[in-house]
Amino acid sequence: MTDVCKFKFLEKVGKKTIEKEIARAIETAEYTFGQAKVRLHAGYLATNDKAVIDASSEVGEYIAQIFIGLMTRKLGEDKFTVERIRRSDEL
Repeated sequence: MTDVCKFKFLEKVGKKTIEKEIARAIETAEYTFGQAKVRLHAGYLATNDKAVIDASSEVGEYIAQIFIGLMTRKLGEDKFTVERIRRSDEL
């Protein structure tokens, strides 16, 4: 199983802005978990109006939580949605 958090922004935020805030969340995770562990577990994908963060580990969950806080502060709670998706690797 792989858990991901899918973020949809109601207005185009811009890929650079999204990636900048994810980078800040990843940097924050490094202070807590260490650079090596974050490097092993951090994964994301960003576009102009969407982002997906791998939340299948404690590190990824933490990164997603920090990203939510950063984007809420930057945009406001009502400017994006978050959906947790559980995917099965089994056919």
